[in-house]
Amino acid sequence: MTRPDRIVLQLPSAVVEGPSGLPAKAAMDTARTGAHARPGIALCFFGITRSLRYTLPSITANVLAPLQQRGNVRVYAHFFQQTEIDNPRTGEKGVLDPSEHRLLKADRLVLEAPGPGSVTASFDRIAPFGDYWKDGFRSLRNLLHQLHSLDAVTEMVLADGIDICVFCRPDLRYHDSFDFALRRALAVSGPLVQLPWWQPWHAMNDRLAVASGPAAIAAYGQRGRLALEYCQTRNLPLHAERLVQYALDQAGIPVRRIPLRAGRIRFDGTEVDEDFRHPLSITLQKRIGIDVDPLLRWLLR
Repeated sequence: MTRPDRIVLQLPSAVVEGPSGLPAKAAMDTARTGAHARPGIALCFFGITRSLRYTLPSITANVLAPLQQRGNVRVYAHFFQQTEIDNPRTGEKGVLDPSEHRLLKADRLVLEAPGPGSVTASFDRIAPFGDYWKDGFRSLRNLLHQLHSLDAVTEMVLADGIDICVFCRPDLRYHDSFDFALRRALAVSGPLVQLPWWQPWHAMNDRLAVASGPAAIAAYGQRGRLALEYCQTRNLPLHAERLVQYALDQAGIPVRRIPLRAGRIRFDGTEVDEDFRHPLSITLQKRIGIDVDPLLRWLLR
């Protein structure tokens, strides 16, 4: 039964059409039965839309378009119905557009009120391990909301039996085409998660992912289920990037680091200054004074 604070919408596809002009799901089902079946690909968004009106052009050009060229795409989304933002750590304070999600024209959409009971229960169990960000647990609450949203959208994808899943935040501007990452995802025979190599914070970047196979999709997308276990086994506060590494290690999922860049866009359109260099490039530049990042991007792609 649907909870009163959760709205589940099954939407006709206006974002993706197959070669025949059918809506995405019909095109996908038709393709699967054809002689040259096109793979089903899930494009998943989660959290809050925040700055989607500014990031949508990059999502369309560098994420959605390359995916459509390689397969039959369905867009999934779970968003919190949040009408304002007040985040001292990022300096954001203002009004959010609660209808901004409509810009994505998702095939499957779940809207949920902030502060679901599962997040509150998780917070009560995890907070005693400490406040890593030291901001009065604001960032911990935000992380738990994000993990809840990510879990919800992942559940939809797994229920539909799609084997390739691209996880994207709607508040990022995507600077590079996902095509090469998708080609690798389609070529592998086993589970694989591809993650950005920049800003791993001694673990694994949690900004975006391309996952191949249901085991990889579940390990990455439902890692919030291991949050308490992570804290208990390490006796440490919850840490976003280290939880990614913990969950993928526990599931035995291979990881490939990729140079895809995606910068954070604040609710007012301001772009955060990001360092997209490979950690090895940063080290070498400090030691020898030469920027080798362009070479690493070419060699390790």
